[in-house]
Amino acid sequence: LPMSMPHAPKPENRLDASVEMGTLNAFYGGLLTDRQRQALRLYYEEDYSLGEIAEQLGCTRQSVHELIARSGEKLRAYEAAVGAAERMRAVEKRLEAAQILLQSLTQRSLPAEAQAEAAQALRLIEQTIEQEERDHGI
Repeated sequence: LPMSMPHAPKPENRLDASVEMGTLNAFYGGLLTDRQRQALRLYYEEDYSLGEIAEQLGCTRQSVHELIARSGEKLRAYEAAVGAAERMRAVEKRLEAAQILLQSLTQRSLPAEAQAEAAQALRLIEQTIEQEERDHGI
């Protein structure tokens, strides 16, 4: 439903759009108005229809459609300018790759000290991933 910025590919389906908006909202939602955040939350997280949102907000379906489109465009523009969500995805991928390597190491017969250090590094990575998920909801 939201219009895409020229630099952002249009999500393939509603689920992809919900994931995209959820991620961008986690990073930049504080830059939107309460009404913009509410409309995005109802549409993408609560799966309300435009009519249901219009009732909640006391406006027309058309104005809800425009509000959601403009809000999505703003979030995409913030991401294009700052790139925090994309950098976080890249960090997560590297952490996951390191996690896989360390899991592999912990299953090998290594000296006890090396085994303990690999396990400790694995715990640190897992804690980092969990903390980011709590902080950003991604």
